[in-house]
Amino acid sequence: MTPEDSRLYPRPLAFGVRLLILLGLTAGALVLGWLAWVYNLERACTLKQWPALASCTSRASDAPAQIQRLRERAWRNPGDSEAWIQMAVLSREPAKAPGVNPDTALDTATQLASQDYRVQRMQAARAIQRKQWPQAVDWLLRLVQDSSDGPAALTLAALVAEPQALVAMQAQVKPGARWLEPMIDAMPQAGVPVIAAMPLVVLALPQQGLSPELIHRLLHQLKAGGQWLEAHALWTAWLGHPVDLVFNGNFDTGFLADGFDWELIPTSPSTTGAVIRQMAISGHGGVLQLDFTGRPLVVPIVRQHLLLLQNRYVFSGQFMGSQLRVNDGLAWVLQCVSGKREIARTPALKDTAGKWQAFRVEVDLPSDCGQAVALQLQTFSPYESVTGLHGQLMFDDFKLEGRP
Repeated sequence: MTPEDSRLYPRPLAFGVRLLILLGLTAGALVLGWLAWVYNLERACTLKQWPALASCTSRASDAPAQIQRLRERAWRNPGDSEAWIQMAVLSREPAKAPGVNPDTALDTATQLASQDYRVQRMQAARAIQRKQWPQAVDWLLRLVQDSSDGPAALTLAALVAEPQALVAMQAQVKPGARWLEPMIDAMPQAGVPVIAAMPLVVLALPQQGLSPELIHRLLHQLKAGGQWLEAHALWTAWLGHPVDLVFNGNFDTGFLADGFDWELIPTSPSTTGAVIRQMAISGHGGVLQLDFTGRPLVVPIVRQHLLLLQNRYVFSGQFMGSQLRVNDGLAWVLQCVSGKREIARTPALKDTAGKWQAFRVEVDLPSDCGQAVALQLQTFSPYESVTGLHGQLMFDDFKLEGRP
């Protein structure tokens, strides 16, 4: 890997420090959340909250009588798992189950019916109450994988911010695991930023344990949250190889959504001002072709997000205009994502009578620009996006290179 490539990858130490700071900021809120969660579990039948247990419907003032009947069932048939499960449920409120040891009832129920979702939920609740994070993670994983339990996935998402629970989850990232995607999907609802799950994502990527759809969602959420360095690290890890500063600058491969490839603004074919496609032509391979229809243009016409870690670059490429009727022409513009401040633009691109020409522009990033920069195609003057253009324009061989 070259020094230029290495700048695209976050240093492990820096990433770890950022993650620890983030976890510290959320720890207080999550502690309160866990306390409320355990309290609600204790009163699940009263409040009709998770876990929704079948025996809640019979939980009434005659609980002592129910306990006696359940004991008699267990004495007659020690393997009656349902009797032990119902006793474990009732024993969570000691006043309604005098003389019943809740741990004994739950442990016996677990011995007889460890696959029952009610048992698994009570085991998870007990482990969380005792802060036994590895055990809590194990039971929650089983609920998510075996029962597609949404509340368990939500609880697991909240536990990502607990360091010991996160370590336990890392040990469970294995080929074929089905719990990671539901848990990550639940993180926004749990109030935990998706960046906290990156240690799990990094482990799952080599195992091909994440769907492309989830990768796209993660990239979208990281970019929306301003975590550009982490988003680019995920992008390159998913691709499995280092990338150029301008990705797919020769337009030879199809565009990948939500990452750091070319983005086209969706428009209706009947109203679009530019029909955009990738074409293969002799001597160039793939090119980006735009056919202008004369209708108003949505700006930016084409865009790519870049991650730039130094200050001075040269942006270059080739273009060809054919029967292109414009006044001021078009330009590729670089602007800071934060604040949308323009920092450079190419000379006006106009008709070239069907001949390829080169363009080149020097780029100097202001110190307050940040690392995320948008490279986008737009009309050189705003009014021409309203009046529309006619003709054809092609692009190829885009490069962004550092300069001293």
